[in-house]
Amino acid sequence: MKLLLAQACVLALVLLQQLTCCTGSEGSPETINRALAEEEKEKEEEEKEEEPHHATGKEETAKGEVEAEGKKDGEGGSEGEGEVEGEGKGEGEGEAQGEGEGEGEEGEGGEGEGEGEGEEGEEEEEEEPTSVDVDAACILLGGVTFVVFLFKLVNTLDDDVRRYAWKVISNTISIFMAVLFFQGNNQMLESYARTRGWHENVMVFVHYTHCSIYIIVMLAAVGLNTGVWTDNLDLGVKQWVWADAMFNNFEKAVEKDVEVRAVTDKNFDATRSTAYSKQHKMDLTVEYKRLDYDMRFRKNKAWSTLLAHMGGFAAIAAGGSMQQRAPFRNNPWLCFVPVIVTTLVLQALFQLTNIMRLRLKAEAKRTGRPGLRSRMVHEIVSEAENDIFALAASFNTVQVIRFAIFGELPNKEGTQAWENPPTILTVGSLFGCGVGFMVLSGLLAVWNANMPAGTSHKGAEEGHANKGHTIERSGAEASHEEESDSALDRFMETLVNICAMSSAWCTLFGARAVWLMLPISISALSPDGRILLAVILSVSSFLIVYVLDKIDDRMRGNSKASELVIFSIISGISVLVGFSWESSFDEAVASIASMNEGHQELSKFGLGVLVCFGLGEPWTRFILKRALQLEELKSARDSAEKAAVEKTKGVGVEETQPLLKEATDGGSPRGNHASCLSCF
Repeated sequence: MKLLLAQACVLALVLLQQLTCCTGSEGSPETINRALAEEEKEKEEEEKEEEPHHATGKEETAKGEVEAEGKKDGEGGSEGEGEVEGEGKGEGEGEAQGEGEGEGEEGEGGEGEGEGEGEEGEEEEEEEPTSVDVDAACILLGGVTFVVFLFKLVNTLDDDVRRYAWKVISNTISIFMAVLFFQGNNQMLESYARTRGWHENVMVFVHYTHCSIYIIVMLAAVGLNTGVWTDNLDLGVKQWVWADAMFNNFEKAVEKDVEVRAVTDKNFDATRSTAYSKQHKMDLTVEYKRLDYDMRFRKNKAWSTLLAHMGGFAAIAAGGSMQQRAPFRNNPWLCFVPVIVTTLVLQALFQLTNIMRLRLKAEAKRTGRPGLRSRMVHEIVSEAENDIFALAASFNTVQVIRFAIFGELPNKEGTQAWENPPTILTVGSLFGCGVGFMVLSGLLAVWNANMPAGTSHKGAEEGHANKGHTIERSGAEASHEEESDSALDRFMETLVNICAMSSAWCTLFGARAVWLMLPISISALSPDGRILLAVILSVSSFLIVYVLDKIDDRMRGNSKASELVIFSIISGISVLVGFSWESSFDEAVASIASMNEGHQELSKFGLGVLVCFGLGEPWTRFILKRALQLEELKSARDSAEKAAVEKTKGVGVEETQPLLKEATDGGSPRGNHASCLSCF
């Protein structure tokens, strides 16, 4: 915690330097050019002053030479020899004196020129940094500090903080890629519409079509990755997998010629054991799991997350375009009508995808298959659709709230003209709405958890006969009677997400309004202002998450409602961090694309494609995977705690997956938490 506070202080100093230097006039290019011009003018004046001294010295030298010649002529004459001689003597002395004085003055002038050149060199070495130099310095110092801060968070000893950190980072990167790709596509689409002269009402329909394309592509991608149309591989097959993340064979199947200690000892209930790795010449941890199922689930999760964010932004664009049209833009009550229209359109699209999911389940049941693929498609697509709906409904709803509070409707990107400057009352009202949404989200989460569940999200675990390395499940033992989630369950879950996201939007826009009220010269809508605001909100959010997690640890087991409320608040905070960086990404793309004035839309599209191809694979393999693994760790820990509580009450719960005891001479049991951490 002390390290986090120290890093936050360093980052605050960097931000303060940015605020005081970046916008000052001393480092601007115009001021620097003006100073250089004044210096050159002063040098020219000094040179002009030195020229008379050089001329005086030359005249005296010439006079001395003439007098010397006169002296010689006087010496050659016979008359007036003494007079001429004295005169020549005097003139010779004057010559010598004048010549010496001239040379001395000339030397002083040369010495002055040398001093001037030295001062000029020193001035060139002591040039003041420009605004670009200050920005580069802030990026260097702030970037390194922020990376170390994140590294500390993702490696903290607290499991919950580590899980929240990976979740926030994963969501932020997915939003980053989705924003770039969507903005590129949307800009190309709007450019084509302008060239064709399409009306704004037609563009509303085009945006809804754009959103439906993302939903259809998401469903097709999940179906293909799952294999519902392509293969008949049994995803319920379990096998031993290398489970030590420190080695390059992590999550690869154990070779058939390698002996697993649990199989050798005939411990058929074990889910973890050790095996000797011939590659690394040592015993490594292995895990008994459905490898093919987990790999496909992770890939589908990546596709669904990206396409859900793109579909959500497309739905925001559709609802925002309608809100900007008359008569909806004239009154806050009428401005809420597009929110209802967007809700109806999305629900109609979701019903079409639900029909397809039901057909997949019916087909699996008819052919006698376990239905793991249809279950995966249903779970992933349903969660993605909830995110699309919550994202669109929350943003457009907050637009209406801002319209009612500030008296002016922001544009469809959320930027406000501020014809009426924000006041403490209006900003406080917006923050109050954010707090209200957060409280409502927590209450709904508690109510939803206490409601009788319509269905079970997880099917019954299949039995297995432990023979060798691969354990196959009998089709008769598989349960395929899983039904769709009830409409009420899904509605409540979506409503919780809408309230959490609405709270995040209110906090973000409220922070921008506060920024405008403060005496800060950097605009909150500029790239620098957006990035600084995102950093401040990120650091503040992680500190709040840390405090709430400590409260959650103290209250764990005493009150389930308090745990759900805290979890809801932390989820909303994670969304806030993602949204704050989404705004920065959007402005950064626009700034880079503006360099290519003739083809800005094409530049945005190219940036989106390059970033998605460059970041997609590392995000899926490392960041998203770690976030999902930590979620599984939490589920395993909660299940173990629940089983322990029920066992102490005398319920006699049978553990379906007991952990393997240490295959050592002492035979000491391996704790649940310690064994789970070995694979992370």
